[in-house]
Amino acid sequence: ALQKTYGDRAGKFEKTGKRFSYPLSQVLAHKQAVGRVILMGNAAHTIHPVAGQGFNLCLRDADVLLRYLVNQLSASDDIGNPDNLLAYEQARLSDQQRVIKFCDTVVRGFSNQNPLLKLIRNTGLIAFDVIPGVKPLVANYAMGLKA
Repeated sequence: ALQKTYGDRAGKFEKTGKRFSYPLSQVLAHKQAVGRVILMGNAAHTIHPVAGQGFNLCLRDADVLLRYLVNQLSASDDIGNPDNLLAYEQARLSDQQRVIKFCDTVVRGFSNQNPLLKLIRNTGLIAFDVIPGVKPLVANYAMGLKA
């Protein structure tokens, strides 16, 4: 069935096992910094796998944490200071919420079969493809970069 569905694009399927499916869930930890421990990446948030946004979010988590740690080391401060780790958590929260909302909106928009919404969605995709500058703008937004 896989070979018929995908053709030769993925090479030749020689052996397949039993198929499994798992429900997708969206999670944002209520607390990402407790004492001297932080959660980051998928331990802090899980989202629908839309265009690798969970991975992008994880990279930004790591970048911000690294900056906090470097600042603490430069100031000869304790890198595990709970107040500093809480500041990291607060610094990441708005970006995490923004990406989660964006991914949820995309998933809901593309899974809805309402004819009017399908027309709007298809028109938007055409506009996305033909209007200059829209693709980089959306890509920068998705990557968390300032446009």
